[in-house]
Amino acid sequence: MASSSRHIDSIEQDFRNALQRLIDGKPENKKLKVCAKAGKLKVNTSNVALEAGHSRTLIAMDDCRYPSIRQEIKEVQGSAKKEPTTYTQLISNLRANVATLRAEKRLLETAMAGHVFARRRAEIDARRAEAAAENLRKQVSELEKISALPNRDVEIPRLVLIRGLPGSGKSKKAMKYVNDGYLNFEAEQFLSSEERYQCDAARLLQAQTSCLNQTRAALAAGEYVCVSNVFATLDEMRPYADLNVDYQVVEANYPGESKHPVSASAMRALQDDWVPTDLVVQILKSKSRTLARVTRLSSIKSKR
Repeated sequence: MASSSRHIDSIEQDFRNALQRLIDGKPENKKLKVCAKAGKLKVNTSNVALEAGHSRTLIAMDDCRYPSIRQEIKEVQGSAKKEPTTYTQLISNLRANVATLRAEKRLLETAMAGHVFARRRAEIDARRAEAAAENLRKQVSELEKISALPNRDVEIPRLVLIRGLPGSGKSKKAMKYVNDGYLNFEAEQFLSSEERYQCDAARLLQAQTSCLNQTRAALAAGEYVCVSNVFATLDEMRPYADLNVDYQVVEANYPGESKHPVSASAMRALQDDWVPTDLVVQILKSKSRTLARVTRLSSIKSKR
């Protein structure tokens, strides 16, 4: 084989070593060992590539990456390729080529399997990343709800108490707080059934108790809560004022009609029991056992 003083990289050296092993009849590749044992080992580009463990395209073409190796293989083979003179030789050569091609096919299949597994791992990682991103988006959405709450001169109250007679627009005002991220509770939610609205003394007490319990549970869970009830008297408001959170009193006084039927006698009774909001604010501030701040807003001069 021709020698050269130029630098030889590791791949070219693999080809050169593989060629020498084939010339010596001592291949290390299992398939080529079988051929050598059967006396059918041939020196060609396919076998040299198979023995070296590299792609045949590196030495198979005239413009290949390692032309010197290709030339040395040709020198070993002889200047003229001998064609088979018998069918037995032809079949033997074809079988040798088939064995070589099968070996190369297996190498390619192994490489392809590696790519398939890598792609599957990438897809799994992508799904996990998307799930993590979705979780972060939910957290950001929750934080945006809090950050979107309206700015006021004082800190945002955890609890808003909307009071007003039937038809004064309590539910409509409560929806503005709901849009800002508050949870809304009202006794009327517990008085309404699928068929009709029922209100009597026993059911009213049960509804007010349920409303207070839901408010207490929501505040304990870290929520912001808006309660829209009549709150005609101090006794109705005091349990909420004693929940040990910052709260705000809002009066709804829009002149309208109640969405639920209220008799004239019931309306007069509520009007007779009604304590003005200014007085409610004053008493609650003076007797509050917490550090809660109490302010007053009207539906006409609302900052919302």
